[in-house]
Amino acid sequence: FLLCDAAAMRSTRLRVGGPGPLPRTQVILRARAQGKPSRSRSNVLIAPGFFNSSEQYLDMREALLSRGHPQVEIIQLKSWEWLLPTILGTSFKFYVDKMDKLAKKMVQKNKTQSSSSSSREEEEDLKLSLVAHSAGGWLARIWLGETVYDGVRYNGKAFADRLLTLGTPHLSLEDYPFGRVAEKRKGEGPMTDESKGSSLQFSNEFCSASALEEEVDIICCCGNLLNGRDGGLVAKSSYRSTCGKEEVDGDGICPLESAQLPGCKPLVVLDKVAHSPGQNKWYGDEEVVALWDELLV
Repeated sequence: FLLCDAAAMRSTRLRVGGPGPLPRTQVILRARAQGKPSRSRSNVLIAPGFFNSSEQYLDMREALLSRGHPQVEIIQLKSWEWLLPTILGTSFKFYVDKMDKLAKKMVQKNKTQSSSSSSREEEEDLKLSLVAHSAGGWLARIWLGETVYDGVRYNGKAFADRLLTLGTPHLSLEDYPFGRVAEKRKGEGPMTDESKGSSLQFSNEFCSASALEEEVDIICCCGNLLNGRDGGLVAKSSYRSTCGKEEVDGDGICPLESAQLPGCKPLVVLDKVAHSPGQNKWYGDEEVVALWDELLV
């Protein structure tokens, strides 16, 4: 397999599961992240997306286990838990706390099962891979970072060294049709007004690719299901509220242009893949997991 240079990686998209690469630079996807040694299948923590529950990711978990990942766990969530930050403007600390607790539990279990060794290489192999869907992607970046969020400094990169996002709107206008309540958080340092009121903007100010890249491989994937002009009201509204335009390509919820975190490897485009659980051929279907799972090896 081939890798492109750093400049090309910032401006190129890779097409997986389709007839060929998107126009621009021709690049072939490499399963192993640049600069990282080959390793066996990692333990995986699955981070659910906005208004989704953990039960909707059971098939994804089973697919990853069948492909040889020793431990695969899902953050335990109920759909109603998303209501408080959405309606009342509380933070997403409830979510990040659950991620923190589960990640530490998984790493401790792995240490207990592994042979004792003090080598740095073997310590690195104990670290997790995060597979984060939709809003779970930018919430995972908050957990990975060192900046205090709502009174807690998580520094999750001590426990995970890879983040793969699926249909995550890393760049969003957050111009939702139903509006957005500004968040109320505490115990944080100086920041922009935008970051004070939005956890997504907080993640982009303090937990960007450049802030994490030395210790975490970040890989962004997004389905290319339909252009907004060919979609229904949901796709048009979601694309418009995210990037300000309707006639763009995306997975039916997240536009491709919003799914690429600046400074990362090229966006991996998954042809004909839908955003949400329950849709035909979504990110958690076995055949789709087989495509993006190679990025975790």
